[in-house]
Amino acid sequence: MSQPLLSSVNSSDSLAYRTTLYPRFDRWVAVFESLCALLGLAAVLLQYGNIQTTSQATWILTLLVGFVMVFPALTFPVRYLWSRQRKSFVRQNFSAPLISLLWLLGIVAFGWQDGFVQLDADGFHRPDIEEIVWTESMGLLRGVIEIVRLILSAAEAGLNPALVFVLSFMALIGTGALLLMLPRCRPDDMAAAPWTVALFTSTSASCVTGLTVVDTGTYWSRTGQWVILGLIQAGGLGIMTFGASLAAMAGRLDLRGAATFQDILESNTVADVRSLVISIIGWTFAIELVGAVVTSGLWADLPWADRVFCSLFHSVSAFCNAGFALRAEGLVGWELRGEVFAGFALLIILGGLGFQPLENARRFALASFETWRGKPGSSVRLTVSTKVVLVTTMALLIGGTGLLFLTELGNPAFPSSPVSMLANAWFHSVTLRTAGFNTIDHSQLSPAGKLVGIAWMFVGASPGSTGGGVKTVALAIAILTLRSVLRSQPEVTVFYRTITQKQVNRVLAIIALGLTTVLLTTIALVVIEQRPELFLDHAYEATSAFATVGVSSVPTPTLKVESQLVLVVTMFLGRVGPVTLLLAIARGRKAIDYRYPAEKIAIG
Repeated sequence: MSQPLLSSVNSSDSLAYRTTLYPRFDRWVAVFESLCALLGLAAVLLQYGNIQTTSQATWILTLLVGFVMVFPALTFPVRYLWSRQRKSFVRQNFSAPLISLLWLLGIVAFGWQDGFVQLDADGFHRPDIEEIVWTESMGLLRGVIEIVRLILSAAEAGLNPALVFVLSFMALIGTGALLLMLPRCRPDDMAAAPWTVALFTSTSASCVTGLTVVDTGTYWSRTGQWVILGLIQAGGLGIMTFGASLAAMAGRLDLRGAATFQDILESNTVADVRSLVISIIGWTFAIELVGAVVTSGLWADLPWADRVFCSLFHSVSAFCNAGFALRAEGLVGWELRGEVFAGFALLIILGGLGFQPLENARRFALASFETWRGKPGSSVRLTVSTKVVLVTTMALLIGGTGLLFLTELGNPAFPSSPVSMLANAWFHSVTLRTAGFNTIDHSQLSPAGKLVGIAWMFVGASPGSTGGGVKTVALAIAILTLRSVLRSQPEVTVFYRTITQKQVNRVLAIIALGLTTVLLTTIALVVIEQRPELFLDHAYEATSAFATVGVSSVPTPTLKVESQLVLVVTMFLGRVGPVTLLLAIARGRKAIDYRYPAEKIAIG
């Protein structure tokens, strides 16, 4: 007796047979649709990115995008008829044919206006500008939706969350570099950006660092600046967060996908993922919009459109702790402007606190307010994580201000006014923790000031934030561990809670790998540049790259190309985290379930 059909296929095929009559055909059609969508997106970007495109090339690219629109409309009914679960099939695949239908209705509407019969000398109906723009818009929408769908598929496939996180940033950096190499990203009559400049800028923007080898305000066109802005926003939040938020709002975030995003977002439970990703998007756009309004006074002399763009660009750059500025000198000379020492500083602090502490503090404040009004609701407390983040951040802000004020007191390179000195010390105590904006020339800092800057950059922002560094919580746990050793306490405690040994070990690994990365990067820069007198500046640059800060005490454009490529790798490591990268590489290794006999060794 022959075996059943299901036993002759693997487990994935068995699952596929439960959903469709022809699983392999359905799989290949789905793959081809994805490739077509991405190809259509590339065609739109290629057509828009080139300043001059021949009419024939425009017609061919538009025809290609049109094919991308038609193909899903033809395959959808066939796949629907073969589906064994038609309701779920429609729910999961309706977007592509819906976009195709909208595209077709638009083409019919524009063609009706033209009479459908206006042919050129060759006897062809060439698409007019309305048809081209409509087709490009639908192709762009189709491509973006496909990218989000692929992100969800990666999360739902049960892949290593660390690997998914690392690959998402690699894809973002590569895409950004390709976009910045398009001619339209440069001003008119300028040559396209070389790949080294495009790669460095894309990495710096995606990793929200702020190091630049060219002047952002003059080297790139407005289109290029929009690309950089998009990379900052996507890199600050993480492309996976965008995908999770869209899926959550559309109700398409299943349990397996939520479990993957739980690890990436460091959420406490799977149930919290949906509310967390939506609150992240809400917090981000609300704060950035308010920040753009608050800081708009800095560009009051610009035309209205330029003023809006500059306000939005710098607000996003500040909240995402990116440090990109459209002024060649940054914020130098504006330290006493309220938009800088208050507006920019608050944006940087909020972006560096982390979304979970912000959400926890918001809920705690609302609950306390309701209790004060005599309408007690559900009890909300500040979590230990939130308390540690707030206390450590406050200590770093106050301590950094004091140390920078003292180390630069009497420095002839800076304003002698005590108010200006205090304003500069305050702002750089804020911005050195991964933001990268500057109101002074860092090359003029004293050696002691640079050492303070290195220490503050290395610590960085808080977990789950848009900033980098080893994180404030790591510093706090390291100090608490030292306290427990000095007090001969068997466990590390804070706020009447015990920190697990697993977390202590992870913190020590993060700090050790961070120090190793900074040290190796510094050595590489010193060896490549062969300028030993700039050793401290190279260490400053290496720490700035690792902590994704973006300040420099030596002009980054003056570094050799090899040094710039070293910084590209360091920025990537600093954004994804050395521990995350190691976890992504070490996927699949079995956990050790045995223990060797204990023995004391001499430790000094």
